[in-house]
Amino acid sequence: SASRTFRILLQSERIEFFRKIVEGGIVLGQYQSYHFSPLNNRSILMPRIPKGQEYKPEKRLENAFAPINEEALAGKNPYFQINTGCFLKEFAVGEEIRKYCLYVPEGLSSKAPAAVLFPDGGISADAFLKTSNWKALADQYKVILIVLESGGWRKDQIDKEFDYAWAVIEEEFSKRLTVDICESYIYPIGLEAGAYVAAAFAATYSATFPAVAADGDLDIDPKLFETLERLPSDGIDTWGKKEIALPAFLIDRSGRGEATASYLKETIRAKEEGLSNAYGRVYLEQPRRGAYFVNEQPIAQVWIGEKEQIDRVSRETLNEEMLKFVQRYARWGGFGNNHLRAKRTLEETGAVRVYKEIDGLPRYWDVFIPSCYQPGEQKEYPLVVAIHGFSCNSEYFEQTSDWQRLAEERGFFVVFASAYPRNVGRSRFPLPGWCVWPMQEEGIDETSYFRTMLDDMEEKYPIDKRRIYAVGHSNGGRMTQSLTRTMPERFAAFGPTGALGGNSADAIEPIHTQIPCPIAFMMGEYDLRSS
Repeated sequence: SASRTFRILLQSERIEFFRKIVEGGIVLGQYQSYHFSPLNNRSILMPRIPKGQEYKPEKRLENAFAPINEEALAGKNPYFQINTGCFLKEFAVGEEIRKYCLYVPEGLSSKAPAAVLFPDGGISADAFLKTSNWKALADQYKVILIVLESGGWRKDQIDKEFDYAWAVIEEEFSKRLTVDICESYIYPIGLEAGAYVAAAFAATYSATFPAVAADGDLDIDPKLFETLERLPSDGIDTWGKKEIALPAFLIDRSGRGEATASYLKETIRAKEEGLSNAYGRVYLEQPRRGAYFVNEQPIAQVWIGEKEQIDRVSRETLNEEMLKFVQRYARWGGFGNNHLRAKRTLEETGAVRVYKEIDGLPRYWDVFIPSCYQPGEQKEYPLVVAIHGFSCNSEYFEQTSDWQRLAEERGFFVVFASAYPRNVGRSRFPLPGWCVWPMQEEGIDETSYFRTMLDDMEEKYPIDKRRIYAVGHSNGGRMTQSLTRTMPERFAAFGPTGALGGNSADAIEPIHTQIPCPIAFMMGEYDLRSS
């Protein structure tokens, strides 16, 4: 049809326009730093290299750090992170020395969320924590605080502020300097003058951050948004950056934040529906035409605070509501611009946690029971054992893999295994990891753990012993491969992904067993690395 032909022409023009940007044929105006370059993939979830360049992973050291002294771990919950409290830090960003503060609450598991706070200028990070309720909120909601610091946020040098914010996040996340932060739960939150930088930063890196909250100066330069509109999206060059949905809770104290509110509403294709809540107007993401995938569901919202409602709410309450808002969302790594999903609790996923002492160690796993199961019925069900990767846990794998959704649709049980935290020098603190190559450690028998798990499942539920399957990712993929050698009689098939059982294909130990072991093995182009 004529309309379809017109759409194809528009799409072709967009591709050509983006191509010219990439090749340098169009000047982007005052925002010409790498942050606003179409060559920057802008995602901490993917290798941060210019688009089009070959990815060459750095050589990893298998044991880069000395193990923690066992005396320092005595009496502590092995599943909680050990470095807690306030950590005042500074480092060089270009020619400047910038400071920040990290606050880690007690009782924090691995893969924890982090709120990146942009306070008002002229206040130290330490003083900000002492004079606000943010530490109490971190304790209550189990979230890490990364408090940035500025003598005065520089609107005219926004790229310098971005350099600082990105460097802090990359330092703490990638290098695991203090704690284990989950890349899918990093939330910029700006206050007063810091609101400007936080909102602009989140809009620029919208494929990295799940949501943003900003209360204060939202008078962001419209030219910045014009620049972002001209950029291709982070993962799909035929999309524009403005097509990546970014949930936002905005409170405009400047009275000049129309451009900011308009841009963020357009990212979710919002329309006026007359909706509101206790804080102001509410806009719902409208579905993208033809998008019926799990990762394309319209879940984002934009809240625009209204002065008459906001003036009746205390600063402490607003802080809490902003933190609650952003933590409704997660940004999982994947194809394109990564996937915006709802952040769910263990109860919301429908899983039930089981604790057992095995070989003298406290162990646990999570069980998903499909709703089609009826106790006492004469029917047996398949079982999938889902095994997470290094530094992860069962709850993390429930969020990322969505095995429970498939189990509900197809009618089978899922048990999400959870590794015991390892103190083997691969990080500055113990992290969950399976006792398989290259992380073997005496005293932890993973076979015993999995046998106990399967025995417990078969005792409690009508599991079809002929249809039990093991699947795993990364370090969990190696654990899955290990099960083909240690207990092949308990599984009908295996599905490891993302990790070989050695540094190269010819280093993989053969499976010496007379029991058939059907294996579906999947590797990505970035999974192979040199030893």
